[in-house]
Amino acid sequence: MAKLSPHIYSFKNFTIDLDRACLLHSGVEVKLRPKVFEALKYLVENNNRLVTKEELIKAIWADSFVTDDSLVQCLVEIRRALGDEAQGCIRTVPRRGYIFEAPVNQDGPSAKPGINNDEPEIKNVNKAKSAKGTALVALLALSGGAVAGFIYFKLATTPVTRPLTDKDTVLIADFVNTTGDDIFDGTLKQALAVQLGQAPFLNIFSEERIRETLRYMNRSPEERVTREVAREIAQRQGIKALLAGSISTLGSHYVINLEAVNVQNGDTLTREQVEAESREQVLRKVGEAASKLRGNLGESLSSIEKCGTPIELATTPSLEALKAFALGREKQFSGKYFEAIPFYQHAVELDPNFAIAYAALAITHATTQEYDLAAQFSQKAFDLRERTSERERFYISARYYMDVLWDSDKTIEVQELWKQTYPRDFVPRTNLAVRYCAIGQFEKGLADARESLALNPDAGVAYAGIALSSICLNRYDDAKAVLEQAIARKLQPPQYRYMLYTIALLNGDAAAMRQQIGAAAGTPLEAGMLAAQSVTAASSGQLIRARGFTNQAVDLALRQGFKEGASQHAAGDALWEAAFGNCREAKNAAARTLAIARGRNVLSWSALALALCGESTQAQSLVDELLRRFPQGSFVKRYWMPMTRATIELNRNNPAVAIQLLEASSRGETGTNASLWPAYLRGLAFLSQRSGAEAIGEFQKILDHRGVLALAPSDFTPAGYSLYPLARLSIARAAAMTGDAARSRKEYDGFFAMWKDADSNVPILRRAKQEYQELLRRMHFPTP
Repeated sequence: MAKLSPHIYSFKNFTIDLDRACLLHSGVEVKLRPKVFEALKYLVENNNRLVTKEELIKAIWADSFVTDDSLVQCLVEIRRALGDEAQGCIRTVPRRGYIFEAPVNQDGPSAKPGINNDEPEIKNVNKAKSAKGTALVALLALSGGAVAGFIYFKLATTPVTRPLTDKDTVLIADFVNTTGDDIFDGTLKQALAVQLGQAPFLNIFSEERIRETLRYMNRSPEERVTREVAREIAQRQGIKALLAGSISTLGSHYVINLEAVNVQNGDTLTREQVEAESREQVLRKVGEAASKLRGNLGESLSSIEKCGTPIELATTPSLEALKAFALGREKQFSGKYFEAIPFYQHAVELDPNFAIAYAALAITHATTQEYDLAAQFSQKAFDLRERTSERERFYISARYYMDVLWDSDKTIEVQELWKQTYPRDFVPRTNLAVRYCAIGQFEKGLADARESLALNPDAGVAYAGIALSSICLNRYDDAKAVLEQAIARKLQPPQYRYMLYTIALLNGDAAAMRQQIGAAAGTPLEAGMLAAQSVTAASSGQLIRARGFTNQAVDLALRQGFKEGASQHAAGDALWEAAFGNCREAKNAAARTLAIARGRNVLSWSALALALCGESTQAQSLVDELLRRFPQGSFVKRYWMPMTRATIELNRNNPAVAIQLLEASSRGETGTNASLWPAYLRGLAFLSQRSGAEAIGEFQKILDHRGVLALAPSDFTPAGYSLYPLARLSIARAAAMTGDAARSRKEYDGFFAMWKDADSNVPILRRAKQEYQELLRRMHFPTP
């Protein structure tokens, strides 16, 4: 009996033979996994209509549960199998499904009655087709994959039809990994991001921005960024191109495919495909393909040569180390800084020469106020900086000058050069915003923060930079508005809880202060918020309450394992106690903090506190330790060393020498609290000289920068807001000295109003009341 004709669908140069369950291209079989074949068959059978994702999943995986990723992978493999002819076959309808659009011809499905089929002829045809397939397999085996590589390159590499410009942004989707080896998950995307990120020409849409956009789309920031998800993000953000990558196996080899896609129409801009002979070659091959892609997208050869560090040098040759690093980055980008540390630590254990991982450890430890640990890792990264890309070298150098040398001048110099070299990189601008605020150049800081936001509207740090600069400029409404704008975009700018607390304090909004205190409870911010409440209470003269907050902050930080953070809270306590003349408490607090840790801020603040209390020898010893550890530190030389030595001279009744020493800190005079402290000390020196007018000028600088004073907590704002009432009291004394009784009385009244709820036994308050009574008697005012 004659055998029925095979059931066949055909489109373009392809044939689907249902009897043999295979796909043929010009008569040669194209290998497909069974599920991939079933997906293609279903789409072809339902051509010219929308097949939803749900329908396709139900048809292919009727008896099992799978996610969209399995379906996406099938479509990737189908398109790869169709090669150049995939264009015009399958159209993706975002978030809905797929349409098979190519014209389909059907032969069969069975022999018509009364018509005989020529079985021998069919056998011969099938045998010929099978022979072709067998010959191809044999040829591949004999050539060791060389022919396969040639065929893949021939099909996969396409000329650039619409290259990018230096104004365009590129988004990288997650790699599709069909090797069965999860070491490639996240790893290859990280390697690609580093390699492409070297290019000043390309602007890579960062992981932070991807996660924030997903949040804005009411989706989980942890969601896998498939090709479809990446395209949706790119369309929302006005991004021109996305890069999709995949890795699969070909025998014992690995095939890596990179494709740049026009987001608007789905056209391929360029494609590169490479083959790695072993697992160990994969990273190098990804780097080679990425370099070619850069040129195809429009970057000049000279730029690629200048900024083209091989990927295994720019990151690590160890896939396992890069995998750990990528997992750490995922934690860091989702705001889980503390949870990122073990992954980064594991990365450097696997590869002790992994420079970027050391730099990541530095920033995570600096975020937790563990500056000594940050310095150790920054030093290691700096020693290995030649094993990174150009962009990472800028980052590592900037951290080195700040963490290790504590040299603000060099830090700014490096970041300015970084900004010039990578003009579309928002990161150096956000860093410069903070650094310029730290030296009192608030308008420059604000300008850089605004530029950063223009480059990256989804960068929470850019909003934080604008808010910080605005607070320092006493523009509290502007600062609040930009933070609320960020929150409305579902962003979480760093330190924003502290800044909102500061704004509420400056506006006298107790309810808003309580709101931020409540929001910080039970989070890693809680200890810092307790320290902020301590300074707030101290600035109102409620010292018993302030000490209670400090003790809670120190104990909580120690329980969380942050020794240096705990010691800073205690050091801040020592400084305001000393400023208020409570030297016994100040000395105890200094002893406590130095026993916990001896970080740079702890040494600086404790030295000044002890100097204020007349402990000259111990204070000088701490300054000497600072100079040994930070011989190039601009903060040491410009602020803490001259302040401590000037205070020692004040206690020796040498105000002229103190004033001369404090000239070194005149730069950035209206900058951080570190630079407002010299203004306060100079004011005290002028009072000691009975130069009332000069003293008023110094203390007025403090009153004019209330926003700077209130910022808390920060490594450069020690006990800042406690200076505000002291400046008012000091102006009252200086005005009396100059004979301006009216102003003196006004400033005394202002001080007493601020301290209306103060502890009654504070020495400085009792002394102020005695001075006030004497002023009223001397000026013949009626005493209250």
